[in-house]
Amino acid sequence: MNPNFIFLFIFLCYSSSVFSQQNFNPKDGDRLIYLGNALMENEQQYGFLEYLITSNHPEKHLSFRNLGWSGDTVFGDARSYYTNPPSAFDLLIDQIKSSQADWAFLAYGAIEAQKGQEKLGDFEKGLNRLLDSLEAINTKAVLVSSIPHFLHKEAKSADEYASDLKSYNQSMARIARERELLFLDIFETFESAKQADLWEPNGIHLNQKGYLMLARTLGEKMGLKPQSTDVLINIQQKSLTSDNETKVLDGDFKSGRLKFTINGNGLPELTFPEHFKGPKISIQGLKKGYYQLFLDGKLLAVADQNTWKEGLLIDLSSAGKQILDLIREKDQIYFQQYRPQNRTYILGFRSYEQGRHQAGLESLDALIFWLDGKINQGKNLRELHFSLERLP
Repeated sequence: MNPNFIFLFIFLCYSSSVFSQQNFNPKDGDRLIYLGNALMENEQQYGFLEYLITSNHPEKHLSFRNLGWSGDTVFGDARSYYTNPPSAFDLLIDQIKSSQADWAFLAYGAIEAQKGQEKLGDFEKGLNRLLDSLEAINTKAVLVSSIPHFLHKEAKSADEYASDLKSYNQSMARIARERELLFLDIFETFESAKQADLWEPNGIHLNQKGYLMLARTLGEKMGLKPQSTDVLINIQQKSLTSDNETKVLDGDFKSGRLKFTINGNGLPELTFPEHFKGPKISIQGLKKGYYQLFLDGKLLAVADQNTWKEGLLIDLSSAGKQILDLIREKDQIYFQQYRPQNRTYILGFRSYEQGRHQAGLESLDALIFWLDGKINQGKNLRELHFSLERLP
């Protein structure tokens, strides 16, 4: 057989497996949910992943719901609070249906891997059943790998468990390929980091810094880009260079007066917990002196001509913090609605005792949807108006 034909055949097979993989491209109005164990549940404390995804889609109205549950598996084991049918898995599917999800991020495997290699087949069957159920209700699945634990080497079976986690992750990757789903493998990133300050003292759960790394790593795997955009202006030539849609409205070399706009969502890049990186604005051609920059009439910075020539990072952290606070407030309220204390007495088999409180939980919908609207309104594309003036 012609060796060139063999090469072409292998290339086409490989290409089809790569390009048939589902891309993450939510549509306007889509609902995204998180499923899995504590890795997903605890993300609601920080909101970093939602901030990253929603700020990368400023033109789309997106909503997020966290249905993670500590200790959960693909069988919904942690959700069982009934002593008779429906089963835990049935409850999991009912909760997914109630969320009206268009996309589901699935982070399973860490709990199942505790049972070792001999139960890998059971995990695969359970994962396929869950994916079949999601497909039946038109919910697109994105698989997320487990992460390593930061345990002392002397911890019992630490190396063995890490090996089992890798096997379960490899199984998820294979199932994703077979079903043409997106698989986000983050295990290696955290294994390479091995920084104690990414985990809680127990070495199992991530801390705030760890969840920021989780969000950024998932973002990179999904092809999401940082929001910050550098701007280079030459006031003498009245020229402006930027990746975003920008334009100079007015510029005067002699007086140092400058007006320009940037079309964007105004949300800065989250670079460290509670810290944001705004755009870097460089202005060349200014005469000697001090200049102040305003955004929509609000003073942002004051610097001399040399500093503006080198470029100055603009602080837009207030806009980022406002969105992040709204995300966390929404997640907290949704958690209380979807996972109230004494769930068994309100929604479970003993609802005859406190079931009257269910109406109060349902009434939280209005507040949750209102916060969704505030989040999306805050990151909508808009034209940012800047002005530069020389100090006397």
